Amino acid sequence: METLVKDIRYALRGFAKRPAFTAVVVLTLGIGIGSNAAIFSVANAVLFQPLPFGNPEELVLVWNRLPNANVERALVSGPDFLDYRNETTQFAGFAGAFALSGAITGEGRAEDITMGWTSENLFEILQVKPVVGRDFVLEDAAPMDPKIFSDPNAVIPPGALIMSYGLWQRRFGSDPGVLGRTILLDGLPSEVVGVLPRDFRIYLPPDAGMPTDIDVWRVIPSNFAENARDAQWLTVVSRLKPGVTPEQAQHEMDALAARLREQHQHHANANTQIVVNSMHEDIVEHARPVLLALLVAVAFVLLIACANVANVLLIRATSRQREIAVRAALGGSRGRLIRQMMTESAVLATFGAAFGLLLAWWGGQLLVVMKPANLPRVENVGLDGLVVLYTVGATVLAVFLFGLAPAFRAASSALADVLKERGSESGGVRGNKVRTALVISEVALSLVLLIGAGLMFQSLKQLRNVDPGFDSEDVLTFTISVPFFKYSDFGVRANIVNELRRRFTEIPGMTAVGAVTPLPFAGGEQYAVGSYGPRGVSEEDWNANKADYRMVVPGYTDVMKIRLIGGRRLIPSDNEPDALDVGVIDEKLAARVWPGQDPMGKEILLSWFNPEAFAMERRPVLVVGIVEHVRATTLTADGREAIYLPYKFQPFLPLSVTVRAAGDPLGLVPLIRREVEAMDPDIPVSDVRMMTGYLSDAMAQTRFIFTLVSVFAGLALTLAAIGLYGVISYSVRQRTREIGVRMALGAHESSVVRLVLGHGLVLSLSGVGLGLLAAFFATRTVSSFLYGVGAADPLTYTGIAVFLVGVTALASYVPARRAVRVDPVVALRGE
Repeated sequence: METLVKDIRYALRGFAKRPAFTAVVVLTLGIGIGSNAAIFSVANAVLFQPLPFGNPEELVLVWNRLPNANVERALVSGPDFLDYRNETTQFAGFAGAFALSGAITGEGRAEDITMGWTSENLFEILQVKPVVGRDFVLEDAAPMDPKIFSDPNAVIPPGALIMSYGLWQRRFGSDPGVLGRTILLDGLPSEVVGVLPRDFRIYLPPDAGMPTDIDVWRVIPSNFAENARDAQWLTVVSRLKPGVTPEQAQHEMDALAARLREQHQHHANANTQIVVNSMHEDIVEHARPVLLALLVAVAFVLLIACANVANVLLIRATSRQREIAVRAALGGSRGRLIRQMMTESAVLATFGAAFGLLLAWWGGQLLVVMKPANLPRVENVGLDGLVVLYTVGATVLAVFLFGLAPAFRAASSALADVLKERGSESGGVRGNKVRTALVISEVALSLVLLIGAGLMFQSLKQLRNVDPGFDSEDVLTFTISVPFFKYSDFGVRANIVNELRRRFTEIPGMTAVGAVTPLPFAGGEQYAVGSYGPRGVSEEDWNANKADYRMVVPGYTDVMKIRLIGGRRLIPSDNEPDALDVGVIDEKLAARVWPGQDPMGKEILLSWFNPEAFAMERRPVLVVGIVEHVRATTLTADGREAIYLPYKFQPFLPLSVTVRAAGDPLGLVPLIRREVEAMDPDIPVSDVRMMTGYLSDAMAQTRFIFTLVSVFAGLALTLAAIGLYGVISYSVRQRTREIGVRMALGAHESSVVRLVLGHGLVLSLSGVGLGLLAAFFATRTVSSFLYGVGAADPLTYTGIAVFLVGVTALASYVPARRAVRVDPVVALRGE
């Protein structure tokens, strides 16, 4: 230990004498280690940390797979959910849930919230207990007569409500006296019985259609699960019994799915299968490829940083040969010398790691601010024990990567040669094989990252050029939630939105007004997908045909400038309660149902919710128009066919209003709020934003990957250029006498420049060749993130290679110009 302390002190004194050298090395290592720690902190929070629930390894999600409809993960119907509960033995319980936007009304200003509806046992299955009050109990799931919604004089008893900690704070000031109070949710009386923990989030995959932050939870009445089997609306969370493996649970569900196919024609037609997936795996499935790709990218940065530092230390070791030789002559063994050199490397790496952790903390916070798309639990990103341990491991690895070669090189120098007045090292590229290999590796790794960034840039460029089928420029959107339980009659709800539309059109400067549910790229499609078909459609085709039902307030397609292909658009009279059921289909649906025919005036059967029977029915709709197909869920895929229906067809979902104005539409927001409040103060206006923002969000993942890979590629390019510059500069110093002789014998400056520049180009081209080969295989791993460009795009490969050669040529040119300024007389004197 005493010897180690002496070695550390000796290293610190040496570094203090060379502050510039020390700063460069620490900065280089800090960038390499810090970038790794930053990305690992994200991967740790998203991929590696267990879910914040009790015994999370037992939690699973249960989905329906519908092969005949090409649906991998479908929501579950109420009757299926009851069968799961009643006919299985491997599960500790099942909880079903869904979410809708709504509003707190009745006291103070109406506030838009997200309401979660669940079976009474969700929090029991998650093993989450309220911090104030109680959990739901079985009695909270009392049945409710559906007819109560069509009776304006019906008295609805308050149902139990559990609110989020955030809502409790902002709306009720963390008052524990809120327990037992009755508040109105969309006009529905609800008694507050509990408050969830501060950090509770309902983490689910995007397929579930449920946001992470839900403000309030209500219990689904028990008899509401007794509707049609083709009404799929529940996300199902379950917990395996202790000791039960996922394979055993899946085997039991396979048997249940077979029984359901035998007993119910709907499942037979859809060839329904039941899938049991780990809850954690489902949540992180879409994020894992992104983060693993970024981990590989920062690993490249660390390797390049280590190669750069190794080069610097090799050069430093050469300058210390006499010192090391003297120590060896005084009795220092080869092992003792190697240990001293490795100790110095460890000290440098420690300082680099400390700086890297600061960079990682700052970078992690920046990533949270960037809000990368679809990364669950990103709010938990931080420097915990596992991140620090990972950083220590990366630091130890870096010490061996950049420290071993200089240590062995220094300790293996020939003592007799070094103690002579001049060493025998010839210099040049051939005399620096290790440094040459390191620089070639740096260039190759940099090229791989640059090509990755180039491909992501091409993808982002292609996405920006995608025509979604509508014009988002200058379109203002906002959400209005007409309280469902206050206005439960479908006709009344249709009249309210018709009146709101009329009021909006009278606002000065308003040029076009419409509304839709769901809004493209805003989510919620899971609850707006239904079957369709012409009269006489077979059950098999009915189950296979899935379309997006878009409930609109007439004027929506005008606002969005969706091109009309045939027939007419929906008009205000179509949304009157007693109007004929009509719809406008998109070109994709028309081509599937009536290929080569004119669908105008023909009827199509659609799924319709009958509020009196409280069940799904097939209802005929007259086709009056055809519009261009719109991409509504992602820019990278064409998406399902769509049909636009007057809002009165199914008027129970919140509406996204879309408006165009003669000037800045944001300037009309105060007037819009005033009109809504005059109509009914219990209707909140929320989510006010421009439609271009939703399109920007649709590119968020590609933009996120491009941004980070570009940053890492830029760092790698800088480090590689510095490394090449260092090697060429050192080579020039070693060949000073040779260059002096050449110039004394009449060599022209240009020939000396070509000589030095040639060395750099040999290194650069060698690295580019190796990098192109590596990139050809490496970019296959990110092909799923690309759009409109292949993983082996020749234009990108060629452009990046030429660019990298140009940068490295510039890094070689600077020392080449220095070489021609050598005074031949001074060089020949060996000064």
